[in-house]
Formats: sequence, C-alpha cells, structure tokens
Amino acid sequence: MKEKLVYIRAKSDQVPPLSQRVVRVLWVFLLGALLGLSAKLIGTYSVFGVVVASIIAMRSRSPKVAALHVFVFLTAMISTYYIYSMVLLGFSPKDDLIYWSGIALLSPLAGYLVWYAKGNGWRAAFCAALPISMLLVKGNTFFYTFSVSSGLAVFGAVLLFSILPANHFQRLRMLPMVTLLFFLLEWLGVPF
Repeated sequence: MKEKLVYIRAKSDQVPPLSQRVVRVLWVFLLGALLGLSAKLIGTYSVFGVVVASIIAMRSRSPKVAALHVFVFLTAMISTYYIYSMVLLGFSPKDDLIYWSGIALLSPLAGYLVWYAKGNGWRAAFCAALPISMLLVKGNTFFYTFSVSSGLAVFGAVLLFSILPANHFQRLRMLPMVTLLFFLLEWLGVPF
C-alpha cells in the first residue's frame, strides 16, 4: 500500500530539527485558537475549519505530519470556540461539542488523505475532491438565498479547487469526483 501512495505524492525526506517541528505545531495550535475565536465571532465555523485544515494538510511535509497538524489545529479551534461560549456567553451546547469533538478525533485521517491532494492521479483527485465537495454542500444554498456564510463556503470551495490540485489536468480529474461526492453527501444528508 505504501508503495502505491508514493506514486501519488512523495513525502519530503528532509526532517527539520525538533525545535522547528515543535514551533510549527505551536503555530498551528495558535492559528487554530485564533480562528476558533474569529469563527465564534463571525459564525462560519465549519467553513474556516475545512479550508484552513486543508491548506495546512497540503503544506505539511508528509501525510503523518499533516494528520498531526490538522488534529492540533482543529482541537485548538474547537476548544477556543466552546470555551468562549461557556465562559463568556454562559452556555454550553453539549450536543454540538460532542459532534465537533468527534470530527476532531477523525481529523487525522482527513489530514492524511488531503495531503495527497497535491499529488497526481485519480486517487489524488479524489483526496482533493473531499473537502471541496463538503464546502459545496454547505454553500449550495448561496445561489438562491445569497447568504454570506453560504457564499463563504462557495468561495472556500473555489479557493481549494484552485490550490489543492497539482496542475490543470488534476482539476479536470477532480470535476467528476467533486460532482459525485457532492450529490452523495447531499443525498445522505451529511450534517456539516
């Protein structure tokens, strides 16, 4: 299996010193905390999370590092979001907290997969189509409601569509997968 994954996208063999790796994880945590606070203030929580986590995963040096960074980022973002709600606003939405904590626990897998989105081939196109499809499901109401949060989801999907694939040919490969995943997620009614 590892041999097949190397053909999609090869990881960097350069391992930075431990101090640099720790600093990067701390920066990812800080970014997550800041975006958790701003998501609470602005109200586009899931869109911020998907877009920034996808970019973090794509820019990581290996799929394992992407998994770690995405987990740290989402954990910080969710923690800040809910601590702000509990301490400053005085309410604790437990059902939402449980849901998003589950998402955070699954995020290393998502980070691992999205790292391959910058590669080549149909598998890379599928990995890139995952977050884009999720954002399109979230934002599809924009075209008849003109809601700002739905518009940001569409903007996030367009942004990821432009930066995740390795080249124009990969974008063409992604189109049928984005379409298929969009309709599948919409049909399943996946909450997002």
